[in-house]
Amino acid sequence: LCQRQLKAQQQRGPASQELTALKTENANAALLPEDGKEKAALREERTEHVRALQGQEEEEERLRDASRAGTARIAQDVNIQVEKGKDLELKEQFDALRREHMETLQELQRAHEQEKLLLAESHHRSQEALQETIQALNSQLKSFQERMKRVEESLLSTDYKKHIQEHGSPSPFWEQELESLHFVIEMKNEHIHGLDKKLLNLETVAERNLLLEEKVKTLQQENEDLQVRTQNHLVMARQLSEELLAARGALEKESQLRDQARREKEELLYRVLNGGDGSPFPIAAGEVPLIAT
Repeated sequence: LCQRQLKAQQQRGPASQELTALKTENANAALLPEDGKEKAALREERTEHVRALQGQEEEEERLRDASRAGTARIAQDVNIQVEKGKDLELKEQFDALRREHMETLQELQRAHEQEKLLLAESHHRSQEALQETIQALNSQLKSFQERMKRVEESLLSTDYKKHIQEHGSPSPFWEQELESLHFVIEMKNEHIHGLDKKLLNLETVAERNLLLEEKVKTLQQENEDLQVRTQNHLVMARQLSEELLAARGALEKESQLRDQARREKEELLYRVLNGGDGSPFPIAAGEVPLIAT
């Protein structure tokens, strides 16, 4: 028991220890004769002074507790504000990345559409030029074949054969005509070779047009794939936005629960310090939730 009293005295402040000592002295003074009553009165006065000091110490202790609670509340509010700042910064970064992604995607789509349009126009022009050239060459070839047929069936050939049958040998006139005819035939043959080369070139152009058609089909497929990826990115962005809103709601709810727990703790501490005298718990006029519900 003596050890517990000594420990309790050590835990109390200097004023409490001095008050205990004065009580002991007063108890001893009660046993003294009348000449010690004056000293007892002085001790009583000193006891009252010590009690006042003890009350002051208790008031200072309550103020320190209130200060610590206020400091903890301020630190908690600062942490909540920091979390809100981080949340806002992440949302801004996400919005910036989404805008950048959409701008890049739109730019790629515009470039792709423009390239596809240019390829289609080039292919259309090449196809028309190729058809016109083929038609012109076919017309020239047909005309030449008709002329050759007319030459073979002409009167010149008939008269020449008749002259050979009658006279046995061609005259110089017919020899000159024959040489002229051979010269014309050689020229036409050269022209035919030139037309063959043009046809080969046109076949090369046709093959290139086929390659262009394949490229246009490939670009169309890539465009469709790009549109599908765009839709997937939009869906993902929408999901991330919903998750961000859900996380923010959970953070707000947690903050409200913390504020409620803090208020209940302060109210309980207030009632304990005031000894349950029934006085209402004071609420600061400027105390409002940091996160609006």
